[in-house]
Amino acid sequence: MIQSGDSRLLIGDLAEQVGLAPSALRYYESAGLLAAEARTDAGYRVYGPDAGHRVRFIRRAQSLGLKLSEIRSLIDAPRGTRESERARLGRVIASKIGETHSRIARLRALAQELRGVEAALKTQPPPECGHLGDCACWLPA
Repeated sequence: MIQSGDSRLLIGDLAEQVGLAPSALRYYESAGLLAAEARTDAGYRVYGPDAGHRVRFIRRAQSLGLKLSEIRSLIDAPRGTRESERARLGRVIASKIGETHSRIARLRALAQELRGVEAALKTQPPPECGHLGDCACWLPA
């Protein structure tokens, strides 16, 4: 049992502290991102005092578009100096910037293609071949 003044947290307490459902914390645990420090006699997960920091790091990394596997690789890497860890994180962020620029280019091309289909739908008569969804004629190339 956790005693008063103990800095360890049960899963429900940690979930409340970080604003997530306990199921999200269990998911992070199953993904290898978060580990319970121990279990109570009743089997409840007990997290150490740094678990909240870990969860906030995971959530921030996700908000920046990092995949759970990328976050796990950052967390699982052997600890280095602050400079080496900053450099490792910098490489991941630089890679994510490149992916984001590529995604933006693909989305711009898609938007252009959609504008072309929209214009064709406004200017061309509807096809006579069938019901919407039964023929590719409805979505001109």
